[in-house]
Amino acid sequence: MGSIRVGFVGLGGICRSRHVPGLRRLDGVEIVAVANRTRESSERAAAQFGIPHVCDSWQELVERDDIDAVFVGTWPYLHKDVSVAALKSGKHVFCQARMARNLSEARAMYEAARHSDRVAALCPVPIGLSVDATMARLIHEGALGDIRLVRVQSFSDAFARPETPLHWRNDDRLSGLNMHTLGMYAEVIHRWFGWTWTVNAIAQTFTRSRLDAAGQSVRINIPDQVLFTAGMRAGFLVQYTISTAVHHGEEEIQIFGSQGSLVYNVNEDVLYGAQAGEPMAAVEIRPDEARDLREWSVESDFIRAIRDGAEYHPDFFDGLKYMEVVQAVHDSAREGKTVMLD
Repeated sequence: MGSIRVGFVGLGGICRSRHVPGLRRLDGVEIVAVANRTRESSERAAAQFGIPHVCDSWQELVERDDIDAVFVGTWPYLHKDVSVAALKSGKHVFCQARMARNLSEARAMYEAARHSDRVAALCPVPIGLSVDATMARLIHEGALGDIRLVRVQSFSDAFARPETPLHWRNDDRLSGLNMHTLGMYAEVIHRWFGWTWTVNAIAQTFTRSRLDAAGQSVRINIPDQVLFTAGMRAGFLVQYTISTAVHHGEEEIQIFGSQGSLVYNVNEDVLYGAQAGEPMAAVEIRPDEARDLREWSVESDFIRAIRDGAEYHPDFFDGLKYMEVVQAVHDSAREGKTVMLD
């Protein structure tokens, strides 16, 4: 295969800091076009990164014959439309997380991918990637015995104050049903333990409206806090506590087994563990299991999947599975009942 030509729909944030530099480090990859929300923004991005073509719309970009792969860097509100159109135009797709605004959009994306022969990739959440190989080995070896309970705790004060203005993460017009770090942790739990089976949730909103950039009051439909229990197909429960309205607390995943326990401290990016009756200590990461997240490999993994047919995760099926959890949490909290996943 010759050079792989890439177009960006929504070149900001992580695309500027990670994806563009990552692609430029690869041989035989060209960034040929960009389409941001406005012509002016597109032209600034093109000038900054030396991109030869500016498109007036994302539709124009995905229809170009000189593009092989589309990077979707927008907020979730456009992920479905751009991804589906790009796949139907014969383009490979790399989409930012979260996958979509809701399960219906995620299904449409997955079906488009399933009926194409293109790579449909999602940007992985970095949480836990540095200990993935060690975690997989310990679980496979049965180091904890039978897993009995997993707890996910994600606390921040991002929206603890009523005067904090509206952000795209709590604007359901842009983010849909995605509740802050919920989809991220569901992705990690699926990566480590397999699929979710049932969800029983309670959601709370403490600030009912916030001011947008124009000073207009906007109703908040994305909860500030969600607590739910997920029954896993592997036979144990995962308790999630996710809040953006508290000022203290660790960001961690706790795993309790019949013979031992593991605690992954997200902020420290350190895995701790102990057998029953022993004190917790940092788990040794073997050299062959070590992964330095500063050496981001997402772009090379995506390009290798295009060129060589290498397996890539998370793909659109992985995304569909965590969007099932997001939708189930929303439905369970709204209806006050346990939701069974497909």
